[in-house]
Amino acid sequence: MKKQFWRSRSAILTMVMVFGFCLDVHSAVGAAADPAASVAPAPEPGSVWRQIAEWPALTGDWGGARTKLQEAGITFNIDAVQSYQGVLHGGTNKSWKYGGSMDYRFKFDLHKMGLWQGAFIDIQLEHQFGEFINGDTGTLLATNTDGAFPLPDYREVTVPEFKYTQFLSESIAVFLGKINSLDGDDNVFAGGRGKTNFMHQNFVVNPAGLRTVPYSTLGAGAAIFFPDVLAKDPAILSFMVLGANGQPNTSGFSRDFDDGQTYVVAYRQPTRFFNQSGSHTFSGTYGTKEYTLLTQDPRLILAGLIGYPVSPVQDESWSFMYNMHQYLYTESQDPTQGFGIFGRFGTADAETNPIEHFYSIGIGGKGLIDGRDNDTFGVGYFYAELSDRFGRVVDRDFGDTQGLEIFYNFEITKWLHVTPDFQIIEPSAKNVDTAYAAGLRVKIDF
Repeated sequence: MKKQFWRSRSAILTMVMVFGFCLDVHSAVGAAADPAASVAPAPEPGSVWRQIAEWPALTGDWGGARTKLQEAGITFNIDAVQSYQGVLHGGTNKSWKYGGSMDYRFKFDLHKMGLWQGAFIDIQLEHQFGEFINGDTGTLLATNTDGAFPLPDYREVTVPEFKYTQFLSESIAVFLGKINSLDGDDNVFAGGRGKTNFMHQNFVVNPAGLRTVPYSTLGAGAAIFFPDVLAKDPAILSFMVLGANGQPNTSGFSRDFDDGQTYVVAYRQPTRFFNQSGSHTFSGTYGTKEYTLLTQDPRLILAGLIGYPVSPVQDESWSFMYNMHQYLYTESQDPTQGFGIFGRFGTADAETNPIEHFYSIGIGGKGLIDGRDNDTFGVGYFYAELSDRFGRVVDRDFGDTQGLEIFYNFEITKWLHVTPDFQIIEPSAKNVDTAYAAGLRVKIDF
């Protein structure tokens, strides 16, 4: 108990120090922008902080080396996400927890590197640290998405993606390797892997596809761009074949396709309703692996169900998903600054997927407050309907789940974002009271 108390105290201290540093930087930037607010009129007080705040990353340009590497076709993106989150009321546990992740991404443009045209290599490494409240709210999916990937409670470094892409023309690309599927269900207002927008997993990825689509697995696919890849926002038709057994902490060569494969087809159509940008993505999955309704999945919190009798084995599973966003208003000088609506719908094979139907809807936006052009916000509601094939024993103790989340992401500097977040969740477990969860997230780009 004493150890947990001091760990919590240390976490609070860390977050307060980071938030204090954010305020110091923001104040310095404000002083630079408004000379009247500065005590010393010369020489340009706050100019150093202003330069640091405008850096795209905390470590700057490495004396020009970062820019030179990008020009040579090598890009590095490294970020750290920290969160301090707890259940205020209800749920199964009211302790506060501090956790986070490190994400390392490398992109190689082989044409710029002097090798061959239209070829790219994407590599991602990531790992977790600390603790998360995902098991404390009584819901099926993670309250904090950052704690569900690459694997819950897994502290080793994993390689979720090592992908090679080759453009055969301006309109056709093929790719193969170890593929990260989480980014495939992104949304302008509800995506970002739980790092930039909403924290709850239901607003980051459609849970209807979790049974058939692994997070990280060997696979191959193709994408067709209409009318061509040079279009500002082209329609995209894509196909993928993935190993059904893939995991981010395995190489996959010996096991990913052992028990079957998953086929994924998706079509994304951009729109200009109300003379504002939007998009609609339709996707379907079909898996040939042997599935059971109660098969454990690291992205679904099913620990409370595992003690029940195993359901019959099925030799296939499927899902259908829809993902949309639509701006309602944008600034004329910046088409990303404004607000709009988003939504997701999913349905899946009730014989094999614990979540048979899923809905989410909400409002998101950016830069609606004067002087805060890069802040983002969102309010969303979700409803997840459990399969009706569980039977009376499970139905007695578990039911559908729904929830509401609101966040506001402050851009303190280009590389530092602080996000207060609040969630109300009606748990799947019927003997658990409605959970009210609050937290603070800090994201630093290095």
